[in-house]
Amino acid sequence: MKFPRLAVSAVVLLAIAGGVFHICRRPAAPLSAELATPALAQAYLKSVMPDPGGKLFFTTPAVGFLPGSPEALQKQAVEFETAAQDPKAWRALDRKERFDALWLMGSPAGFRPLLDHLRPAADWKLTYIDPTSLVYRRSPATAWTPKDLEGLKATFASHSKAEQVTMRVQTAHRLAAIGELQAAKGLIDEAIALDAGSSPAWTELACWHAAQGQWDRALETSERALKNDKNYFPALAARANALFAHGKFNEALKLTRRLVADAPGDGPNLYLHAKVTHAAHAYTEEIETLLKIIGIAETRSMPTGTWRIFLAQAYGATGQAEPALEQFEAALKEPGLSAKERAFAEKAMERIRSREPIL
Repeated sequence: MKFPRLAVSAVVLLAIAGGVFHICRRPAAPLSAELATPALAQAYLKSVMPDPGGKLFFTTPAVGFLPGSPEALQKQAVEFETAAQDPKAWRALDRKERFDALWLMGSPAGFRPLLDHLRPAADWKLTYIDPTSLVYRRSPATAWTPKDLEGLKATFASHSKAEQVTMRVQTAHRLAAIGELQAAKGLIDEAIALDAGSSPAWTELACWHAAQGQWDRALETSERALKNDKNYFPALAARANALFAHGKFNEALKLTRRLVADAPGDGPNLYLHAKVTHAAHAYTEEIETLLKIIGIAETRSMPTGTWRIFLAQAYGATGQAEPALEQFEAALKEPGLSAKERAFAEKAMERIRSREPIL
């Protein structure tokens, strides 16, 4: 059974996928405390929130660095991150808690909807950034500016060249996520000047070009990253994303298969593989991947509606009418669906039930 397919771009924009930035993570490596832990962010927060009774919004990676019961903090972090996916829900939570500061540690993709909401907000200011964290405080706090990067560079001036490169790449990653593209590009250029063989730096440059839709340059720079390290998986992901943008779905599929085979439980690779299998009409793989993604979303108490619509389409494309209907019905029970998604699901269900031919 076949029916019109919802535009694949919706997958890329889902909160739990987070967009192109989520695929550019760096592998773990022995690092100094300033890079391996949020020591710098902790020091900053202590200086601006000396009152232990202050209200702090935080993301899950920060749990291990906060005082209190790990179980209670983890539960709170789940609540916070769920709200971070829906600005309206986050605003309601903020009205209830009246946060003094927001500590956004970890991959920006994990809280991208909140970042997009905060960028034009007048009542919150970005006041701090380092390789691990972003910190927002209520206005009229002094806003962060690119000039503040000089202090960060000075902090790492005595560190090894490798750490100076890592600091620049990871900070650029966060700058790009908040739209500070010029400052991000400056740090990436400095990282490459320090080490022209740095696969992470070239990969971040590929992501920088991708963020602006410069897909030819993204292909070129991801290829340069892979030339330095053919097995650097973030570069493979960046290249797959660029190939996808060029409509080279089968080439991209070869790369995403490698990614999910290497780390089958890794969310970002699954999200990328899902959109590539969707576009390449690799329906069986798409179904398997979407089921895994929905499982991840459910464990995080996050919306699954849009993913279920894509799963229903994949079932429909393979002639599995009943599973398709079940997924559409489950999707429609979620209040967060867009009007377009809801209309699409309802129309598709009508056609499946009436067995109308789809032209």
